Parts: sequence; structure tokens; C-alpha cells
Amino acid sequence: MRFKQLLDPNGAWKLLPAAGLIVILWSTLRGIQNWLRVFLMVRRLPGPAGHPIFGNAKEYLSKHKFFEYAGQWREQFRNFHKTSIFFHPVIIVQSPDAVQAILSRKFKHAEKGFIYKGLQPLLGEGLITSKDEKWHSHRKLITPTFHFNILESFLEVFVSRTRDFMVDLQEAAVAANGGFIDVSPHTRRLTLAFICETAMGVPSSGKKNKQAEIVAAMHKLEEIGIYRMVRPWLLSELLFQFTQKGREQEKYKRILHDFTDEVIKERRETLSQLGKISSDETEDFKEKAIFMDLLINSSQDGKVLTVQDIREEVNTFMFAGQNTTQLAINFCLYLLGRHPNIQEKAFEELESIFGDSEREPTMEDIKKMRYLGNCIKDALRLYPSVPVIARRLTEDEEIDGHTLPKGVDVLILPYVLHRDPQQFPNPEQFDPDNFLPEKRKNRHPFAYIPFSAGPRNCIGQKFAIVAEKTVISAILRQYTVKTKEGPLIVVPNTVLVPKSGIRLSFIPRVRRRTDLQQSDLNIKTTPVVEDTYF
Repeated sequence: MRFKQLLDPNGAWKLLPAAGLIVILWSTLRGIQNWLRVFLMVRRLPGPAGHPIFGNAKEYLSKHKFFEYAGQWREQFRNFHKTSIFFHPVIIVQSPDAVQAILSRKFKHAEKGFIYKGLQPLLGEGLITSKDEKWHSHRKLITPTFHFNILESFLEVFVSRTRDFMVDLQEAAVAANGGFIDVSPHTRRLTLAFICETAMGVPSSGKKNKQAEIVAAMHKLEEIGIYRMVRPWLLSELLFQFTQKGREQEKYKRILHDFTDEVIKERRETLSQLGKISSDETEDFKEKAIFMDLLINSSQDGKVLTVQDIREEVNTFMFAGQNTTQLAINFCLYLLGRHPNIQEKAFEELESIFGDSEREPTMEDIKKMRYLGNCIKDALRLYPSVPVIARRLTEDEEIDGHTLPKGVDVLILPYVLHRDPQQFPNPEQFDPDNFLPEKRKNRHPFAYIPFSAGPRNCIGQKFAIVAEKTVISAILRQYTVKTKEGPLIVVPNTVLVPKSGIRLSFIPRVRRRTDLQQSDLNIKTTPVVEDTYF
């Protein structure tokens, strides 16, 4: 009789709750089993002592002191070591060899780590957060956007927007009357303008009333993401949506998404009116296309890019490009302000390129800014815009004679890695000569990773360097930069930020001799090679 009831459709429906409960219990037990395996294997690895319940959460939550702890751990354990956030095991790798094992192309069994989950409400599944086939297909699609020829067209945008920025900076410098100003609001607006125009084809002036709101929304979403990263129980969207911060996250996510969706809609209408979306013109179109154009065109050709896909990649580009480029400019200006002799060498190089001309830079000029390029690189060594790179192992792996278990999260800290005295003598000293060929040739290839490394390195690194050279060279040609800041205290958020901002003074330059050539300068220049990204 019971067997007949099971065959009866009405009877089968009654079993669904029980079946669902069994699935939930089975999934929970498998999760506990996997966690227990990781926990027991990681427990055998070397690492700092932690609280029985909280683990090393105190150190992770210490904000600006976290890098002090991480530096001490490197001295004590050298290559890598275990830590934990409550009951969540985390391995930190500190040596170039271990970093190479995690990031290189030969290491097939790793995906993005848990910290990126806190960024998903902001970025969705764009290049930073996506994985597997989606990442591969999108990376292949987006790579042509950063072709050298397209970078040249981007330079026109950088120069034009920098011209506006210099007017803004002059007004601020005059108002300060030689005093110090917080440069961050000015560079933030500038880099957002870069992104609006190069990524979306929308001049920032056309959306000026939205700029402050968008920047504030992105900042709030970053803060919430950081808050969740060190509280693993909040990484579940199902639970987090019912919290106060979950409701705040939804509010700011909607502001950002509405802005991006509006821009996508406008751009599609513009392209449609121009008749540019056609498969016959795809190859020629890609050479001309901005970031969003390429994404829209691909979705029109029947590829798997939905409106959501486009929004996620555009938001990723906005977040990564605006934040990191702005901070790199700020940190480099700060270091040049603290080291007048280095700033003077950079200025002399610019004099040798431009003479007394006030013309704007070409791509050939950008390539010649080799000493300035090395200044930017060493600034990125000391203050890498991205302070943490995370991976989660999808298979057991042997590194340094130890087995790292499947499912464990691995962190790489460029801020600490870049201060390895075995790779960089006097690691705390700002020294552009660290990037002379003779010093680079014997350095481990994974000792310096401001743009990450391996197959998932930053796709926009050349974009960033060209933008930074454009802005910093414009400032140095007009002003002597000074600062009264001592050593900076920095905080590892989603990007590396100074705890108390950066205040600089901009003193108008007095014209000097203009007949300098690069050969006249006491500057060791770096030959143009591919991996110096200009």
C-alpha cells in the first residue's frame, strides 16, 4: 500500500520536504568534513600562536598594524605560515618562490580566494572575481581593449582630462597660498574622469552631478566588503541581507548599478544610431573601440555577454582603474616630495624631453620618461595599490616540502613581499635605481608584483602606467612638490590607503636652462624592454 502511495504524484509531493532536508544535511556534513580535513592539515604547519576561538582575528582586525604583524611573521617563519580568522584557516606566503608556485601558469589548481567574495556585490563576476571558463572567455575578449594602438587613443583622453585637472590644481594651490592641500579629492575626480571616458565613452562632465554620489557608493561598498572579509560568517548573502550593513550594501549597490546601466543604455543607443554594430566591421571596430564598445559589440554578435556581464566588467574596470591609479599617483607624488633630489632628476629628464615647450606629451614622450617610470615603479614597490592577493586551492599541493590542503585560502601580501632585503637592499628606502637593468637581472621574477603575476595578472597595467606618467609629468613640469608628511601609516583595505591622507604643497617652478639633452643628465636610464610597461 505504501509503495502505491509513493507512485501516486500526490504522495510523492509529500516527500519533497524530507528530501530537501536530507540534501541540506548531506551538504552540511560534507562541508564540515572538508573543513575538518583542512583544519587538521593546516594545524601541522608552522605559524604564530592564536586564540583558541578567535585565532589571529585580532591581528587581521588591527588595520594599520597588520603589516607590522605580517613583517614579524616573515622574519620568524620566512617562506609561509598558517594563520586563522576564528575557525577559518588562512595561509600567508612570503617568499618569491612560494608566490611563484601560487601565481604561475604551472599552478593549475587555484581560484580566487575568500576575500573577493566581499567584493562581489560591487563587482559581480567581472575579471577580478570570476573563475574558470567565464574568466577565460572574458579575458580573451577584453585583452584587445589594451592593445598599444588603443592605448594611444586613450592618451588623448589622459592629456585632455589632465589639462582640466591642472586648472583645478592651480586653483587649489593658489587658494592654499603655498600651504598644504589634500591631493586625494583632486586625483580621485581625475581618475574617475579617465575611466568614464575610456571605459564608457562618456565625458565625465556629462555626468558631473553623479560623480560624488558614485565615488561615495563605491567607497561604502568597499568598506562593507572589508567588514565582511574578516567576519567569515557574514560572507553568506542569505544571512547578510538581513543585517543593517546588508541593507546598506543593497542601497549603494543599486546606486552604482543604476548609473552603469544608464550609461550602457545610452552607449548602445549611440552606437546603434551610428550604425557601428555589425559583424562585417568587427575587426576594424575593435581597433577603434573603447572598453564598453567592445563588450556591447561582442554581445551583439551572439556571444555570451548579457547586460549583466557588461555591467560587471564595466564596474570592475571602474573600481580597479579609478582606485589603484589614483593611489599610485598620490603615493608617487608623496615620495617625490620627500626626496627632492630624486624629484629634481625626474624634472631634468622632462626638461630634456620637452625643453621650454609647453606642448602636451605624445606616446613617444611617454616612452622616454624612463627615470620617471622607475620612480613610479619603486613607489608601487613601497606602496602597492593592491595590498592583498588571495587564492583558494582546488587540489592538494606540495610547496616548500609541506602539503597545502584543497580548500585552504592562501594570501600574498605585496607590501611585505616587496620589502624583502634579499631582493631589495635597503628595502624601506625610495630608490628608482632599483629598476636599473643590472639590478633587475638577478632579482626573482616574483619578488615584485604590484600588478599581480601569472595568467591572472592585471590586464590594465600599461593603461595605469601611461595614465600615471601623463599626470605626474604634467605636475612636475609646472610645480615643485613638497610634503611635510613623515613616514606614512597605511591601512590594507581593498586597496592600500594612507591612514590620514596625503597633504602636499605645489610651488610654481621658475624656468631654467632649456638646452638639456638626456645624455647631459646624471640619470641612469632604463632601455625600453617589454616588461617595463613604458
